[in-house]
Amino acid sequence: MLTRRGQGFLGVAILGVAMAFFFGARSLNAVVGPIFVALVVGYVQLKRTSHPNLTVSAPSVGFREEEATITLDFSAPDPFAGRVSLGLADGLEYGNKPVETSIGETEIDYDVRLAKRGEQSIGPVRIVAEDVFGLFRRTFTHQVRESILVFPRIHPVDGMKTVSALEESLGVSARREFNQLREYERGDPLRDVHWKSSAKRPADDLFIKEFETEEERQQIEITAEADAGRVDVVADAAASIADAMLAAGISVGLTTPESRIPPDFGDSQQTDVLTLLARMKSGHVHERERGQADIVVRGLTAHEGAKIQFAGRTLSFDDFASSGGGSPPSARADGGVNGRIERNKGEPR
Repeated sequence: MLTRRGQGFLGVAILGVAMAFFFGARSLNAVVGPIFVALVVGYVQLKRTSHPNLTVSAPSVGFREEEATITLDFSAPDPFAGRVSLGLADGLEYGNKPVETSIGETEIDYDVRLAKRGEQSIGPVRIVAEDVFGLFRRTFTHQVRESILVFPRIHPVDGMKTVSALEESLGVSARREFNQLREYERGDPLRDVHWKSSAKRPADDLFIKEFETEEERQQIEITAEADAGRVDVVADAAASIADAMLAAGISVGLTTPESRIPPDFGDSQQTDVLTLLARMKSGHVHERERGQADIVVRGLTAHEGAKIQFAGRTLSFDDFASSGGGSPPSARADGGVNGRIERNKGEPR
């Protein structure tokens, strides 16, 4: 395909032919000859340019508002100059300016902002090549199949205060007899850290208090629901609470309008929870599921942020995150409390 410059050259060549007709062949040799040579050389150069191979490297997951690097690595038998444009989903933001580079010799890195939750696609990638004179243009397109799953943003939550509030508000006791200290292992509840002994150790090593009789392992159920336009704040709040609970060694289950994840522990559960919240859409859960939840995270059109329903109280997420749910409510007239934490099935009493 001719560029604007190529079209201009072709116009001059046609004009030169007309001049040669009126003023003789010398005009043809002086003007048209070099132009035709440039046109032929440019056409042959691009015709011989082969479609480059492309390898795309990008993280499979990330958190909203963070940055991620997408790398394009081209390979070609004969490197050539080109202008690269990267197409991205609306949830991935960057300068969006084409990059001029030597295709086949260098990698291109794009630092993108993860602006929206969910599956964010990468591509297509377009390479525009021009001949050395800038007379012809050829476009190569790669339909990329890569994407980044963007998790909700995790906000700080005082997990220790929240765990204590859950125990007091939801009626769970924790009577154990101390046995010994041991080194911290991944997945140990942070509330079992013996801070005084840990402070005396170099390199931030932690010690865990071990007990003769293991504490009842606890679980909580979180329900998340939101009106249109409030899904992000609800997903962020639910993810932050679940992350704090899992870090404290509590089994977490999650219900959204789309699906449910049974309570469990560990890194895989954290990934499952974040994945479900990354794909969460507006809607509401069944009233029965809402009534069975220990913590309900709601986003209503009438309210700016997420509201947390917890042990008979309703707090803003900011208040819940900073206070761990606040002081526990008074007991009901029947001697019980609003809310629950259950043992894992199969756990000894």
